[in-house]
Amino acid sequence: MANVTVALVLVVSTLARSATHQTAPPADLFARIFQRSLVKQQTMRTIRARFTETTVSSLLEKPIVAHGTVIAAAPARVRLTYTAPEPKTIVMDGRTLVVAWEGRGRREQIDVSEVQKRVDHYFRNASLDELKSMFTIQAEPDRAVPNADRIDMQPKRKQIKAGLERLELWVDRTSDLLVQMRMTFPGGDQKTIALEEIEVNVPVTDETFRPPPA
Repeated sequence: MANVTVALVLVVSTLARSATHQTAPPADLFARIFQRSLVKQQTMRTIRARFTETTVSSLLEKPIVAHGTVIAAAPARVRLTYTAPEPKTIVMDGRTLVVAWEGRGRREQIDVSEVQKRVDHYFRNASLDELKSMFTIQAEPDRAVPNADRIDMQPKRKQIKAGLERLELWVDRTSDLLVQMRMTFPGGDQKTIALEEIEVNVPVTDETFRPPPA
């Protein structure tokens, strides 16, 4: 469940990154992507997309592929509605994460405030120089994902390595939006989330992010 939590927070971070002022001109591809993302996120309030989530684990005979829709709003509200292989809803507000399995009549609530603080520190609120001090970062075009640049981030610090071995992000060159991310965890397990049919600034209400009833 912690892995799912990190994934959700990272999706939200594409909406709510703080616009840290950078004095140096962008000298490399990652720096240029970072600067464009700061500009883009000044105009973004909400996002909705279809997603495909692929989980690979040594404990599984074959990968688990799930589908659904995600709605996110700054600063830290997310709703994922899974349609396959099993109906499930995940709602998060930055403090609490609620998972509801409609078919099982089961509901779980988790405090994620500490996870949110760590992700804010290491990702969402970090400046360009801070990110480079915490990660070995490479960015390059990826022919396998049309019109996207791939950012490969490998942690330098033990605190981050303990929960995340590698983070890969794919950013569309035209929209400057995150279209795919892959997290590799200690031990080799992976979770990949690909986004399609992305819509920005869709209308939402408090009801959109209300957890399913117990």
